[in-house]
Amino acid sequence: MPRCYKGSAYSLSSLPLKVCAMKPIILIVEDNETEQYVLKQLIHKFDYDSHVVSSGEQAITAMGLSSYAAVIMDITLPGIDGFECTRRIRRLELPLGRRTPIIAITARVSQSDRNDSIGAGVDDYMTKPFDPEELRKVLLRYVYDPQQPNLKTLSPLPPEELDDVFEDDSGQYRALEDRAEA
Repeated sequence: MPRCYKGSAYSLSSLPLKVCAMKPIILIVEDNETEQYVLKQLIHKFDYDSHVVSSGEQAITAMGLSSYAAVIMDITLPGIDGFECTRRIRRLELPLGRRTPIIAITARVSQSDRNDSIGAGVDDYMTKPFDPEELRKVLLRYVYDPQQPNLKTLSPLPPEELDDVFEDDSGQYRALEDRAEA
């Protein structure tokens, strides 16, 4: 049976519609276009759908109008930062009785930033640069449904699957600037 999500995974303009998706939808909250591109490509390679927003305000609106399997949250955002956005999402979800996994992805590496993230309600924390395998495992931990197995998340992707996302064989998070404009 497909998962049903209120709203569209691709545009806020069609949110009153109910969309049935075979793939879980991941909300990507990231203001940098290159990083949006890389995250979206990785999410799709792991066989998930995605909805990308550029600010905390847009993320709160999207979460109020739709359901997502998980949220990938940048911490440094214009306007409402990732900490405050996470707190507001948690308050929004409380009366609905749901808790969407929120995964912080940030260049901030201090223990206090990690503690602040967890204190705000983040479920997991990854630092940039990150290995795609780390992201795959985190999504597997929070999104995997044994009733509807996503076979692409069960084992690592072969390196050639990542060639169009990364500029070298290091496997690190290094986006191609020219691909971000595609």
